[in-house]
Amino acid sequence: MGFQPLWIILFAGLFGWSLSAWAGQDEEAVHRTITQAVAGTATFSESRDKQAVLMLYTDDYVGSQDGQPETKAAIEQWLNDYESELKQGNRLRFIGAVSNLKTGLDGSTAWAIYDYVFQAIRDGEIEGQDAGTCTSLLRKEQSTWRIFHDHCSKSKATQ
Repeated sequence: MGFQPLWIILFAGLFGWSLSAWAGQDEEAVHRTITQAVAGTATFSESRDKQAVLMLYTDDYVGSQDGQPETKAAIEQWLNDYESELKQGNRLRFIGAVSNLKTGLDGSTAWAIYDYVFQAIRDGEIEGQDAGTCTSLLRKEQSTWRIFHDHCSKSKATQ
């Protein structure tokens, strides 16, 4: 009888550890989804893999990019237009980076806040750069985390 509380404590500890490990795997998957979204767009000129980018977003995705509305269809159209330009010899390429990525989970919903930098490069020269902050909301569909909302704003220039 004296060992029953010990078994309860050990079981509870083991159960808590496994939930923590599971949550850690989900946080890693959310982190991966965000970094893949940025990398997929930045490396599209080489991969031309639209599905690698689009699969990261839910079908009902709605976002805001510096005040402009965005949907999954708009992302697909941008990829189609960019691919057409690449086929015509456009040498514009993008470099993207994510930093200060913080994530959180609540059941089948997750959030991510991060800073981003995108650079437009043509023939080795920087043509433009955007930097800012995004907040993304993700939903777990089956076993995959997908972005269902983004709100990104460019950093204000300091003078």
